[in-house]
Amino acid sequence: MASISTGGDGHGSKKSVDAEIPLIPFIDLLLCCVMFLLVTAVWNKLSSLEGHLDAPGNPQSTIDQPNPEDLPLTVRIDHDGYQLSTGLGDETRIPLAAEGSWDLAALSEHLRERHRIAPNDERVIVTADDGVEYSQMVAALDVFAGTGYSAVTVSGGF
Repeated sequence: MASISTGGDGHGSKKSVDAEIPLIPFIDLLLCCVMFLLVTAVWNKLSSLEGHLDAPGNPQSTIDQPNPEDLPLTVRIDHDGYQLSTGLGDETRIPLAAEGSWDLAALSEHLRERHRIAPNDERVIVTADDGVEYSQMVAALDVFAGTGYSAVTVSGGF
């Protein structure tokens, strides 16, 4: 048994070091930490957005000429509204609404019309200018999901 000398008169008076470690509070702390991590992991999974990133400057894309039907819809969100194009030179501009906010209803209507014409095309590349609020980007992503465009790619810029 371990013991510690208490000083004293040198006759070997020692104090025992048998101390009980309280494990119950430690177990409670670990249980709280585990529960907190489990809850945050579930909420983290629910709040994630699925996105795909195309590598810029893909050498294969410069060699082969793309089929016009294979070109995805490209949407640029800027301070003047939405700019939609497919790479064939057709460009549609959806300006801001009268109150100065982005016109989600006009975007939704245009996407529904475009999806009605080409129902198999589900690909969209989205980019936003600097200074565009994140909430506007998420609102546009919600419109894409609601109009049948399920393969949405978020790009860093043109």
